[in-house]
Amino acid sequence: MEKIEYFDYQKVAKEMKVPDTTLEKIEKAVKKELPKDKMMYELHVLRAVRSRYWQKDAGEDRKQTCNSR
Repeated sequence: MEKIEYFDYQKVAKEMKVPDTTLEKIEKAVKKELPKDKMMYELHVLRAVRSRYWQKDAGEDRKQTCNSR
């Protein structure tokens, strides 16, 4: 993870109990879309975290893990 300069999305992610792997996926996807604009990158990661849309993917990951046991 890079040094936060504009929006402390990592703090918000921690407060919302976003799994580290999920945050890394969000960061990677946003970095692909906005590789050169640090402010927009951090803003979009923050918005993705706060949207809670990631919970759908996290829930699917848990279901697959449980089903594979």
